[in-house]
Amino acid sequence: MEQIGKAKLLNLTGGIAANGVFYDGTANRDPFTYFVNGNLNLNISGVYNIPFSFSYTNQKFNTSNPFSFNRLSIHPSYKWITTHIGDVNMTFSPYTLNGHQFTGVGVDLAPPNTNLKVSAMYGRLLKESEHDTIAVNSEPAYKRMGYGLKAVYANEKFSVSGTVFSAKDDEGSINQPVPIEFELQAKENVVASAEGSVKLFDRGEIRVEYATSLITEDISAEGINQKAVFSNLIATNATTRQYRAYNANFNYQVGQGTVGAGYEYIDPDYRTFGAYFFNNDLENFTVNASQTIFNNKVNISVNAGLQRDDLDNTKSSQLQRVVSAVNVNYAASDKITFTGGYSNFQSYTNIKSQFDFINEVSQSDNIDTLDFQQITQSANLNANFILKDAETKKRNLNIAVSYQGATNKQGGEVAENGSSNFYNGSSTYTLGYPNINLNVSGSVNVTYNTIGTEENITFGPIVSANKLFFDKKLRTSASVSYNQTNIAGEKQGDVTNIRLGGNYIYKKKHGLNLTLLTQFRNSENSSNQDFTATIGYNYTFDKIKPPRIQFNKREKTKKERTKKSRDKRKRSKKEEEALLNFRYRDSSYQGTMAEVDVQLEAMQNHSYFDHIPAYKKGELTMLRSIASDQRNTEDYKENALIFLKELYSYEDFLKNYNQMVFEILTELRRDMNRLDYAFEKAFVKAKVTVDNHQLHQLSDEEKQTKGRELQKQYVTLIEAREKALARLIGHRWMLPIISSYNTLVKVEKPDKLLATLMEKEKDNIFRLKDKGESEQKIELYLITRIIDFYLKESLKHTSPDKFELKYIDKN
Repeated sequence: MEQIGKAKLLNLTGGIAANGVFYDGTANRDPFTYFVNGNLNLNISGVYNIPFSFSYTNQKFNTSNPFSFNRLSIHPSYKWITTHIGDVNMTFSPYTLNGHQFTGVGVDLAPPNTNLKVSAMYGRLLKESEHDTIAVNSEPAYKRMGYGLKAVYANEKFSVSGTVFSAKDDEGSINQPVPIEFELQAKENVVASAEGSVKLFDRGEIRVEYATSLITEDISAEGINQKAVFSNLIATNATTRQYRAYNANFNYQVGQGTVGAGYEYIDPDYRTFGAYFFNNDLENFTVNASQTIFNNKVNISVNAGLQRDDLDNTKSSQLQRVVSAVNVNYAASDKITFTGGYSNFQSYTNIKSQFDFINEVSQSDNIDTLDFQQITQSANLNANFILKDAETKKRNLNIAVSYQGATNKQGGEVAENGSSNFYNGSSTYTLGYPNINLNVSGSVNVTYNTIGTEENITFGPIVSANKLFFDKKLRTSASVSYNQTNIAGEKQGDVTNIRLGGNYIYKKKHGLNLTLLTQFRNSENSSNQDFTATIGYNYTFDKIKPPRIQFNKREKTKKERTKKSRDKRKRSKKEEEALLNFRYRDSSYQGTMAEVDVQLEAMQNHSYFDHIPAYKKGELTMLRSIASDQRNTEDYKENALIFLKELYSYEDFLKNYNQMVFEILTELRRDMNRLDYAFEKAFVKAKVTVDNHQLHQLSDEEKQTKGRELQKQYVTLIEAREKALARLIGHRWMLPIISSYNTLVKVEKPDKLLATLMEKEKDNIFRLKDKGESEQKIELYLITRIIDFYLKESLKHTSPDKFELKYIDKN
């Protein structure tokens, strides 16, 4: 309380940004979209902090599920107490509570001079969701409440901690009956873990963690489980199971580098209700080493690992993965640097003979044909040359090449169309005139890839210019790019981009930006033109200054004030002329902050990033503007790396999008096969109920003479039968289509239906990932959208009069 009155009563920091995007073209986009987002922190008297964030857009998408996509939370703090109120998430450890969102309250306590830290939470992990007979894609769920506690003691030599987390479904939270095919049962979970670490001679560290998870799959079941630990914390019965997970890691400093090793074991079926997604049934071994040699000119890092599953030998296949990587950085001189890396990822899958399960032997003449191997390799090399570094003129040359390859083998032979290779090369020349704040650059990019026997090459140049006006408050840019795509030696199309941009900073707080993009796309069958205009505004609030007591000081003389101002300008000019040299991915960024500004803007305007969603482009412009506003190299580099990470996030997402869709389709296929009988049984049950109703054999005239309640009951039963029939017919129509997507290649080269769905949901899925939503939320959303899409499509191809029962006699 002693700080209150010594600082500003209220101090708001952070920033807000608003962007509007106007579009005129042939793509399936809204003609106008807008985005507003902000990250703010309210400080009260230099003591309390209340951070919060928000975002809003006119682009919306909806789904029915027990998770909440909207968040409202505050995190007030006072000295060593921090609270989390509203829709928040906390992390205690990887095996217990790990980022699961809950609606409730959490607290972190770190009393000074005690080496103690205590965290606790209580709240709703899942909201109740009734079964909706109209919305066939609804996901019924019980309300799930949970609590957790973690205590840590840590000093300079060692640390120990313990965690307990518990969650339980409320059986009385839903009223509507849930069809048996949903297999919904109220569950309960208790997880406990212990962690510890110890320092080794001030140069190394050993860390270990052990966790056990107790899960009752159906709290209404009977029976007892006498082997269960923590039975006083959970109601045990015949469905109660116990699982374990543990890991150990070792790191030790050697010379100017480190060596390390790690081990992790997770039981099959291990999970915790405190995490949305959990990898289990795995055993990991890892080693790593890094070292700086030759007077800090060369840095080498090496990593390797082995992973296997099927730990209890019950799966029909066993997977092993081997990963290795090496990275090298070499600074030949102050003006020449080289960076390179290589990684190799190999996975082995052994499809076991059925005799493994019947006779526990594996004798088979053609067992090799059941062995699958996938090998993925990548390599990159980057060279940067500072050709001239004078006050009036600067010249820089950057050359980068990269390679990615994947090979699928079966029985030791490369599978048909099982090989793909991706090569990329680029060269960029930058010419700068610091005295007039002008930079010009030109680059050439070439991409060549092969998938099976198909060859594809894309190439083209980019020319860009960047200039500052009005004491560097106005940043302008212009660029022209062209790229052409050839397949099998024949031209397929070309794209030309013309881009103009400007960013004006007013009084260091207000930012206005405008970007105009015209794109011309030509192909064998069509020619299209798109125009996009993005206008944005961002406001940065004052930074919090640490409160301090003000004493009366003598007024400085004019000479002293002049000297201080001159020294400040000297320091500012020195900072602006300081050289930066850092690398991100396959590109190096070198030069003064102004020169790197040009490189970052050229990278953002590269055609490689043209497909980034409009809302993300506005956010990227704000992030780059924040980096440009920095006045020292350390802050500039930190913010530049944040910008680059976000810049690449959409392309990183697209690289894994096909794999994610394939994995979800595979899981959906299993569920659909499992539910096929249940859907048929549900329809037959509904039909029999209608057939046995006392009004069923009566004529329409006779039905009218019966009571209204009886008639209403009969109509309700008919509606339930028709819904069950529609769901069964749609399911039967979908099943062979979903089952046909049984290889990754069929997702990478999708049919028309799947291509339409993936393109439609691509940006929605990215937005969820960009917001930090969990893998389970995203998986649930995509499964819901897939089912909804194909069910609607099935209405065009099916008839209620044409169907057959598979398992149950129609009569």
